[in-house]
Amino acid sequence: MEELHVTSTVARQFLIAKLLPHCSSALQTLTTLEAVQLDPVAVVERNHHLVFMNRMDAYRNDDYGQLLEQKLAFEHFANAACLLPMEDYPLLKGVRERIRSRWQEEQTEYRDAMREIVTLLANEGPKPSQAFFSDRKVVGGWDHPTKATTKETTHALRILFECGEIQVSGRAGSIRHFALTEEQIPAAIQREAKHLSSVEADRLLLEKYMRAYRLIDPRDSRFGWQKLSATERKQIVHDKWNNRELVKVVIEGASRDYYVLEEDAEELARSKTANERVAFLPPLDSLLWSRSRVEDLFEMNYRWEIYVPKAKRRYGPYTMPVLVDDQLIGRVDPWLDREKRVLHVRSFEGVAKLPRVQEALRSFAERLGASDVNVTEG
Repeated sequence: MEELHVTSTVARQFLIAKLLPHCSSALQTLTTLEAVQLDPVAVVERNHHLVFMNRMDAYRNDDYGQLLEQKLAFEHFANAACLLPMEDYPLLKGVRERIRSRWQEEQTEYRDAMREIVTLLANEGPKPSQAFFSDRKVVGGWDHPTKATTKETTHALRILFECGEIQVSGRAGSIRHFALTEEQIPAAIQREAKHLSSVEADRLLLEKYMRAYRLIDPRDSRFGWQKLSATERKQIVHDKWNNRELVKVVIEGASRDYYVLEEDAEELARSKTANERVAFLPPLDSLLWSRSRVEDLFEMNYRWEIYVPKAKRRYGPYTMPVLVDDQLIGRVDPWLDREKRVLHVRSFEGVAKLPRVQEALRSFAERLGASDVNVTEG
């Protein structure tokens, strides 16, 4: 099959079935999605917890930490900062090598601080980030280039983590615990990574990306999770299409053509899966990773406005699209008052007036630990 023509309804149903499945465990959710994107913003709850909640009826925040502590998953960079199944650690070998190259100069500059961190972890085992302290301030990732406000140890931890020398071994809220890579990554996985070439790792990572996105857009700047040029992306897709590994998908009314893995083409062609649920999608949910795809399939122009100046926001800092069955019918902008246990929700397009959405909001609030919901129209 070289080309497949489908309606937007069929494409939506296929994508929802693949990216918003019902799962029985956090590990099943993670392996099904391929990666879960991380974010520290907790206006409602952190993005990764919300992703798991939408796919598991019994998810608890502690389940995330258990994946790390049981060495079933690790954190690194895929779509951005992500949680990934432990078995995929070798696939990021090329990513780690490219990051080490970018950090080469600073690895020299901060070698003493890095050595102290590694020595402490080697002698005493996993430690929370607060265990490492320095009075010296340096220019860190979020600092203005001329203003040093980041602790040297914080910056050194970042370098060690991104280069793969240390790993996140657990989380307590926003606090990360770190361990040496040789202690956190199982020995068999480390041996596999050692013997895998960077070229082969990148090839396997590209395949993982395609499984994570399912409906693939070669114009995506994150294509393959490897910072490929537009020409490289186009050539890769052409070669895979020519080798019948990909099938071109023409979606009725869409602004661009997509591609699907050959193994998924038949399922897409006959997709008639009814979603029959209400879900509040966090801004970095994998279903929303491609904003152009959201617009093509769901006819919603979605923008996360948390980094938009308040005066320029249309909807609010943590606006979440509302999925009802296979349609995005509107937006809500919630925030959780943890002290009073109230979920405050600004509703747009009148979505909160719908009985099914009202019921879902009450259930959502309960799962967040709130005892009441306060809804206002935006």
